[in-house]
Amino acid sequence: MNVLPRRVLGAYFVAEGTGFAHHWYVKRRAKKAPPPELPPVDEEYGQNFMNLARCQGQGSDPLACARFVRHAFFGAPPEALPREAVHTWLQSHLGAASDDALTALEATLGHFSPTRRGSTSFFVYGQGAVEAWYKPLLLRSFMEAQRFLARRRLKQQGFRETRDPTIPELSYWERCEGETDEPPLLVLHGYGRGLASPLFDGMLPALGRRRVIIADCGWLLVTRVPLRDLATVPTVRQIAEAVAARLERQPVDILAHSFGTAVASALIQKLEVHEVQPTKSAVVRRAVLMDPMCFVPGISKQAQLLRRTPMDLTTELLSETVPGSSGFSMWEVLRNVVNRPDPCVSASLDEETAAAERRKWIIHQTYFFNYFIFRDLVYSWVNNRALFGPDYLDRGLLRELNRQRRTSI
Repeated sequence: MNVLPRRVLGAYFVAEGTGFAHHWYVKRRAKKAPPPELPPVDEEYGQNFMNLARCQGQGSDPLACARFVRHAFFGAPPEALPREAVHTWLQSHLGAASDDALTALEATLGHFSPTRRGSTSFFVYGQGAVEAWYKPLLLRSFMEAQRFLARRRLKQQGFRETRDPTIPELSYWERCEGETDEPPLLVLHGYGRGLASPLFDGMLPALGRRRVIIADCGWLLVTRVPLRDLATVPTVRQIAEAVAARLERQPVDILAHSFGTAVASALIQKLEVHEVQPTKSAVVRRAVLMDPMCFVPGISKQAQLLRRTPMDLTTELLSETVPGSSGFSMWEVLRNVVNRPDPCVSASLDEETAAAERRKWIIHQTYFFNYFIFRDLVYSWVNNRALFGPDYLDRGLLRELNRQRRTSI
């Protein structure tokens, strides 16, 4: 009677071991992969970089600029940074324009240290280490089952799937028999649960029979590992070009979340670069960007989630958002990760109770997402090796659309 359970258990451990070996193999290949090809110099991006980082011009903000620089150097205060290191960091973003940018930065924050003491690490596109933790087979099976059910639900709601001709892993779920007086709604999901995201559970029933196009990036599902090489994962620019070709310049509304906002930014830049005047026929009628990662101040913040330890990052976040916050224990971490706190703090709570609730949410988010998202293999590759600012960061176009009341952020 014990033969079958032993066989099942043995098969499970064999499958788990095979999955771990595959994960290790792909990660090892990624670590040994040559540096990615840098995008061509983009003068427009360089001209807007310092202004959009709020470090230069009319909208400059010394506090916001200092936070941006501190995060770019993984928590080191700007006043302690060597001038040479800051110049090298600016060169990685701006190339030859870094001299003027350094002068503008010192005009906002003060002069940096003239001497260099030891090594100073900072965030550079395409040069981060790929760090990832293996996800057990049960979790992977659970995520794939959710995706299977989500696909079946979309088919029941009248959606049809078509593959992109240029990116085999990209597909479109489209419901065509919707209202004709409204442009289609293009949905760009983020990294995580993909089609099984709660975003679709609450949104699709509320849209009635409106025409919807969902760009399904299957590789953005947590726990998925490419068969052989992470270098085949499509970039933001490739996704935006494929979606633009699919739309064929028809008017569209856009709803994007997290990583999807990077694709949306690149897509809007491609579609609207010559049509920002409200008197012209715009391809993008409206855009809603949820939890955006497509603005310049966010790039160094993104680096924190990928390079620093959760304890270090949580301590800094608590000191910034919870006045008088003390240290925390691993028992407190475990309690807040297992028991998800309520992210919505009631306005009726007193300041002390509200601060305690914010503390719980910060600890939960930092440690929970550190394991499930920030240390996932594909996410680490995309953010550390395959993202480049000129491809997706807003150069002011989204802000212009916002002034025209065509975006909600």
